[in-house]
Amino acid sequence: MKNVCIIAGETSGDIHGAALMREMKRLEDGLSFRGIGGSGMVKEGLDAFRHVSDMHFMGIVEVLKHLPFIKKTIRDFESLLDNWQPDLLVLIDYPGFNLKVAPLAKKRGIPVMFYISPQLWAWHKSRVNLIRKYIDRMVVLFDFERDFYRRYGVEADFVGHPLLDSVNYSDDRESFRKKHDISADRTVVGLLPGSRLQEIERMLPDMVDAAEILREKIPGIEILLACAPEMDNSLYEPYITGSGIKALKDETHDIIANSDAVVVSSGTATLETGIIGTPMLIVYKTSPMTFAIGKSLVKLKNIGLINIVAGARIVPELWQNDVTPESIAATLYQLIVDKKLAATIRESLGRAKVKLGEKGASARAAKIALELLK
Repeated sequence: MKNVCIIAGETSGDIHGAALMREMKRLEDGLSFRGIGGSGMVKEGLDAFRHVSDMHFMGIVEVLKHLPFIKKTIRDFESLLDNWQPDLLVLIDYPGFNLKVAPLAKKRGIPVMFYISPQLWAWHKSRVNLIRKYIDRMVVLFDFERDFYRRYGVEADFVGHPLLDSVNYSDDRESFRKKHDISADRTVVGLLPGSRLQEIERMLPDMVDAAEILREKIPGIEILLACAPEMDNSLYEPYITGSGIKALKDETHDIIANSDAVVVSSGTATLETGIIGTPMLIVYKTSPMTFAIGKSLVKLKNIGLINIVAGARIVPELWQNDVTPESIAATLYQLIVDKKLAATIRESLGRAKVKLGEKGASARAAKIALELLK
């Protein structure tokens, strides 16, 4: 029996962690998993001492508020290392926490694999020194990340993006519309406010108000809200009650595929939307202090992952104070009515998708993890 400790602190990490665990079990019998994850990883057999819903902190200010809880979680992690004695530690993204616990495993002689690189190419380049010192294998999802690490003397394995395997959807519009009682002639817009509570609280009100503006411009428009799998539906009710917006769970990819345009919070969902190829507006808003600090540290022209992968702004973005119901509605309206623009965006998204590599990323990452186990 081999013991694997695995830590994913966000919903997207849980998705990738579950796929990694599934592939590791397929390739080798007798693996036991403990750590931090969500429902996907638990379904694959993770004995979780924390759930990702407890770890949803976004921004510097929010992290500071939760420091006592974070310190308690680190102490519990150390107890796990000492009492369970894992043969491997797999860290999935979530650098603020994971780069603090990596030295604790290294000190105990436990090999460490970091799967899904933190965005050091955007900010905190100094963390490369921690990677070099405490991480045995860095496994990255983007080819440009491998080149980035090489410039700093760190060898990284590029496996491609696991979303190429996990983004599953039906673009049978007739069946989808019949299922949700949407007539064939209606325009459909999807709202993807994010998977963190703080994202939803900041983004969803503006999205809902933008939907009201769109209703005036496009009579009969249908607005579909993609609810995060780890969030209870009751969380969304105060924002959408009486709005006519349909809240759907576990149908995010189908919502994207069957929408004429979507507005999506910056994050992994921009890649999911890009893979499907639906024209999108990317929005980003955090606390004023976090944004001010981040702006002084991050020197990126684009914040949406799909734009970063493309190397250009192929879909529109709105940041911070520019995120208003009026600006969201105006941009979505343009994406809907300007067919030439929509076609250009779809073509650009198709080219960006190629840069994500080939299918089978989780299997390739699993082989690397098993190499470390042996």
